Amino acid sequence: MTGDALAEESKAADAAPKKTSTPPRRRGDVVNLTFEDLSYVTSRRLGRGSKCILQKISGDFRAGELTAIMGPSGAGKSTLMNILAGFTTHGVTGCLLDNGAPRVRRVFWRHSCYITQDDQLQPLLSVAEAMRIASELKLSRRELSRQQAAARVEDIMTSLGLSEKRHTKIKNLSGGQRKRLCIALELVNNPQVMFFDEPTTGLDSSSCIQCVSLLKELARAGRTVVCSVHQPSATLLQMFDHLYVLAEGSCVYQGGTKGMVSFLSGLGLECPPYHNPADFILEIATGDYGPHKDKLTNAIENGKCNDWRRRAAFDYSNSIVSSDIVPYTPLRAPQLPPVYQLSLGTDQQEPGSRTSSHRKEPSWDYPTSFCLQFYVLLKRTFLLLYRDKSLTQMRLVMHVIVGIIIGMLYFRIGNDANEYFNNFGFLFFSLMFLMFTAFSAMLLAFPLEIPILRREYFNRWYSLHSYYIAITFADVPVQTVCSVGYCVAVYFLTAQPVEFFRLFLFTLSCSVVAVVAQSIGLIIGVSLSIQNGTIFGPLTIMPFFVFSGFLVRMRDSPVYFHWLFHTSFLKYGVECCAWAVYGYNRSQLECREVYCHYKTPEQFLKFLDMPLEYYWFNIGILVVMFFILRLISFLILLFRLNRNR
Repeated sequence: MTGDALAEESKAADAAPKKTSTPPRRRGDVVNLTFEDLSYVTSRRLGRGSKCILQKISGDFRAGELTAIMGPSGAGKSTLMNILAGFTTHGVTGCLLDNGAPRVRRVFWRHSCYITQDDQLQPLLSVAEAMRIASELKLSRRELSRQQAAARVEDIMTSLGLSEKRHTKIKNLSGGQRKRLCIALELVNNPQVMFFDEPTTGLDSSSCIQCVSLLKELARAGRTVVCSVHQPSATLLQMFDHLYVLAEGSCVYQGGTKGMVSFLSGLGLECPPYHNPADFILEIATGDYGPHKDKLTNAIENGKCNDWRRRAAFDYSNSIVSSDIVPYTPLRAPQLPPVYQLSLGTDQQEPGSRTSSHRKEPSWDYPTSFCLQFYVLLKRTFLLLYRDKSLTQMRLVMHVIVGIIIGMLYFRIGNDANEYFNNFGFLFFSLMFLMFTAFSAMLLAFPLEIPILRREYFNRWYSLHSYYIAITFADVPVQTVCSVGYCVAVYFLTAQPVEFFRLFLFTLSCSVVAVVAQSIGLIIGVSLSIQNGTIFGPLTIMPFFVFSGFLVRMRDSPVYFHWLFHTSFLKYGVECCAWAVYGYNRSQLECREVYCHYKTPEQFLKFLDMPLEYYWFNIGILVVMFFILRLISFLILLFRLNRNR
């Protein structure tokens, strides 16, 4: 399987069953990962050519073993991890096999997890809340009842030493505790294969030993555990069962950690006494002892040679159970449960695939339904918004305070015929204030969510559209409440017409403009980092301000600029606010001077090129813009999450 065939990862089934020991397990409840002649070439980019990162490497990572991928910086460790985990597919050639059969990517994703180097967690949730939400998203009610799911969560927290921290916010956990929580969240559905990218980074020596010991316990329970490490100590090195060393995209060693020194000695490379073998092979890989990389690659056959592999102590039985569900064995510290199998269904074998097993692929991609995903994510989003004082409570207070200040600045000008232009400026400023606050809030907040979203989405917690709809349903009401708080404060302080329907129209206009601006901020937040967003974001939204009709009326601008006025959402908002205040047959304004030219509101609307009332038509255009902008941001987010595959 090469080229595009690997990107599609074939629709073939998993391997034929291996036989397991007591307690009996179903076919496929352990997974051995094998790759043959695996290569990865980066795609060509503007001004740069392609680069070969991996060069026809082979390897065999088995269940029951803790495997470490090691190598100097730039050797291809993270690339190999990404390919094995299914995170990277484009530009990959070679064979990826599960239990000797071509991998079915969708099935593999459902029963594997990838824990990245950075602990991307929701900082405002407690440990118990994070675990409960993970169980609600990852455990199907078709397989486990609510009580069984709660018992499983409690067992995992007890085994990983998190029970005492159940009510602690994640932001207050130590580095080691955060690592354990990351593992606990993925253990909820007990995956068969677990990938860890630099799990010991940022931990002290004691925490490193505890972390690797936990990974070893996970492997002993029958899982396939693969992690990348940079430069482990001698103590940590001996804790790994299997070592895979890369140098410049080639395999220079594969086998047991204790056999590495003998392997190097057989090639005339003697490890100095009291020298860390991990440091020694890394020094060889970087060329400190001369150009030995090709010699090592040939000796290990670029990963195909298994002469130095440690004999696996994990045993498989010949018994296969017929039931769809293997009973869950509660955790008892420090032991973790063996891998169990939920109902996988069968996968249809593709003609010519290397397996004799004919199984049909299940129709579901996620353990829970869209409705349940939406409900859980909406509940979580509202909880986070409630606890994030800067994003919700402070925003609301700020809107009310600014509303009072602006109301005092434009105090009681709403019914004065001589203050018509100042009042119109007040309407425009209100829209500008709400536009920039909504825009900036989303611009700064959402980029922080993307790493968390990437981890949960890639590990198949939920679908992207359920997440996106949930945050939309949560963000719009919050912004609307802030807009209402501002509008009510300024409306009465500025002595606008005391008529409920005018207040409603004014508030609706401001609220719709705010959520449209929020959607533009979401597009920038999805597309750019916070640093770039703060620079280019205002430049993106300023054209809407220029062509709003406040600074320059459309009839006074060149004809070739007219179409830009029609694309400015702020223009429609300004017209709606003006109609709300001055339209709908409003009575004449008070005139304290001898002559007031715009005593009649209709006269002022004609001056503004707003002689007709198209309020609801403009609101409809703003609503359409809102949905179009939200769709654009969703597509950009989808592209960003999948662009590395």
